[in-house]
Amino acid sequence: MSYNPSDIEAKWQKYWQENRSFEPKSDFDLPKKYILSMFPFPSGRLHMGHVRNYTISDAFARYYRQQGFNVLHPIGFDSFGMPAENAAIKNGSHPKTWTYDNIDYMKKEFYSLGFSFSKQRELATSDELYTKFEQGFIIDMYEKGLLYRKEGLLNWCPHDQTVLANEQVIDGCCWRCDTPIVKKEMNQYYFKITQYADELLSDLKKLEDGWPKQVLTMQENWIGKSNGLEFDFKLSQESKTKLSDRFDSFTVYTTRPDTIYGVTYVALAPEHEIVSFLCENNLLDSSAISQIEEMKNSSSIDRQKEKSGVALGIDVIHPLTGKSIPLWVANFVLIEYGGGAVMAVPAHDERDFDFAKKYNLDIKGVIKPLDSELDLSQAYIKSGVLFDSGDFSGLDSNSAKDKIIDHFETLKIGKKTTNYKLKDWGVSRQRYWGAPIPFIHCETCGIVMEKKENLPVALPDDIEISGEGNPLDSHPTWKYCKCPKCGRDALRETDTMDTFVESSWYFLRFCADKINWEKEPFSSEQIRYWMGVDHYIGGIEHAVLHLLYARFFTKVFRDLGYIDFDEPFERLLTQGMVLKDG
Repeated sequence: MSYNPSDIEAKWQKYWQENRSFEPKSDFDLPKKYILSMFPFPSGRLHMGHVRNYTISDAFARYYRQQGFNVLHPIGFDSFGMPAENAAIKNGSHPKTWTYDNIDYMKKEFYSLGFSFSKQRELATSDELYTKFEQGFIIDMYEKGLLYRKEGLLNWCPHDQTVLANEQVIDGCCWRCDTPIVKKEMNQYYFKITQYADELLSDLKKLEDGWPKQVLTMQENWIGKSNGLEFDFKLSQESKTKLSDRFDSFTVYTTRPDTIYGVTYVALAPEHEIVSFLCENNLLDSSAISQIEEMKNSSSIDRQKEKSGVALGIDVIHPLTGKSIPLWVANFVLIEYGGGAVMAVPAHDERDFDFAKKYNLDIKGVIKPLDSELDLSQAYIKSGVLFDSGDFSGLDSNSAKDKIIDHFETLKIGKKTTNYKLKDWGVSRQRYWGAPIPFIHCETCGIVMEKKENLPVALPDDIEISGEGNPLDSHPTWKYCKCPKCGRDALRETDTMDTFVESSWYFLRFCADKINWEKEPFSSEQIRYWMGVDHYIGGIEHAVLHLLYARFFTKVFRDLGYIDFDEPFERLLTQGMVLKDG
């Protein structure tokens, strides 16, 4: 008997649809399995990466159904975001039209492949109902102090014309279009993910039996918890005079207090306030100012390659020896880490060593190997024995760290500090095709939240997209409104949310059945039954993007009283990529 796919597959696909064969049952006494693949962006056409990903989840789902489990195997579309808007600009279409046409086409492809998805729980994150519930969460988070707005130096993608979160800058470039990012001073909304840094780190232990070790390591490194010493470098009297007594000192943080006696220069980020003061007041020559501006306009990754710097003609005082140390601006120092200032110990740090060699700066060794002499032809970065370090000479590196920190604290000139590489998640995007941030700017009341009964704040359809700026800013009516608090004329926030906000809770939305679909984002009873996700399948490229954000949202929802668990995904399978030969 020959296999005729057009007849046989059509027959069974019709049967599955008519009999709702893949819909989860409402009998919560049955053992359950929640099988989920990371949902796709509606690009318009499936590729073999999609097929590989969803074939794996489909195999899980079909197997567990045969084993008698109640299986939830849903699909949806991560449908907001810059690619849709960029495609609309390129093709002269509307992002909404382009997006939903692609969703329709991709759904036909999915079901022609025979994937056993629940059709009753399909969703697109650009649906107004999804936006309504999400905006409600955003308001709750703002009220709890987990969302705030401030001005800062942000990652700006010149191609996509929007701000990016730190996690969306890959090797100094935009994660979407690979354009080198630049720094830009702007207002931005932030989620206070740093408030959960310790819990996000410690709860990785709960995932050790179900997640790939590589993903756990990537998250641990991204959170980047470290313990060290925080102290101030005071400016010399002559330097304070040069700066018109505007500055007296600045703070540095180091994880290597054992090398404190080996500091031979101190380096500031080109964006540091002292550097800005020198440039703005022409206290440096024009060549130095040009070099500093060039550093500021370089991407983070470029600034880590070829070391460059400018001597500032200013000295600081070593906190223990009292000696003068020269102050430099260096391109490798980033303003977002450690306050934009570092103590440089070239004998015991490779980056500091390369910089010192290039500019002929002193290199002073203070730690040597246990069984040999110190070789200063290269940086010695391992542990050893301290020498030429005052009363701490002769101690091993590890014990010296604690004793030096204690000494700083006794003298009240420094303190033991825990630092994190993780920074708060910037979620404002200066683009049209995203969920509007439900806030209003009132000259009298300041930032005011929209009333929940007025949600969703939906996007206007009658916009013109040129690629120049956010069309919500230039819309003739959309942003003009009344303040919900005082009733005066006010303006809506025109920034939209990062698309990763939508993918941070979609797995919870799938737990809601159509009975309560329009009343609530998810049912508590169904959440308790279905969560957590038993098998989650997706790419490792989301290890410190989606997966970190989804964990954060789960903990926030727990603290807001929506759910009663800590982690969303019990087992994670990173399926690898389908690559073309040659």
